[in-house]
Amino acid sequence: MGWKTPKFEYVNGYKIVEVDGPTFKVYDGDRQLGDHFPYSGEAAAYANSLPKRDPQHKKLA
Repeated sequence: MGWKTPKFEYVNGYKIVEVDGPTFKVYDGDRQLGDHFPYSGEAAAYANSLPKRDPQHKKLA
């Protein structure tokens, strides 16, 4: 079994990560939102249904 680097993209300011399966997860920073999605289109639709997030916004420590 090989190690696979997760692929990701940003939709509406949310990060969509592809993991083994394939399964797609939606993240707001380090926090996962929603369930695991079997298709990237479902994850993207979920991200688009959420309030728009500013991708430049970063939390200050």
